[in-house]
Amino acid sequence: MSSNVAAAPSAKTVLSLYRSYLRVINKWPSDPIRPTRNLKTALRSQVSESFRSPVTGTDVDTFASRVQDAQVQLEALQRLTLNEFKQKYPLSPRMLTPASNPNYYSKLVDMLEKETAKKNVEAVGKKGPSFFQRLFRTSK
Repeated sequence: MSSNVAAAPSAKTVLSLYRSYLRVINKWPSDPIRPTRNLKTALRSQVSESFRSPVTGTDVDTFASRVQDAQVQLEALQRLTLNEFKQKYPLSPRMLTPASNPNYYSKLVDMLEKETAKKNVEAVGKKGPSFFQRLFRTSK
């Protein structure tokens, strides 16, 4: 009688996965307009809650499946952090300068940077392009 039971991921594997999530989250840009309500904060909260919840009562296959799903989600976050999709699918200049209002995004970036500067003077312009410049402006 042979059993078809998969081996459960080790505690070391889960801890490594958790640390990888924390590294990716630390690289995630903060939203200077909403410093207390942003995706970085939500990700950190969700990861902490997910990894600290008890796993009692689940079978080995379910646990292994959850770990595998977490690895896939981590890979997706890493791709987003590295701007893989922005590089793979760049926005055309026509998209960034709509015919109806060609200066819309540059004005939006300027306005957002002014608002950010009011809230936190040190966060703007000290370390290269701002969050909004990276988001809406193409590299020169």
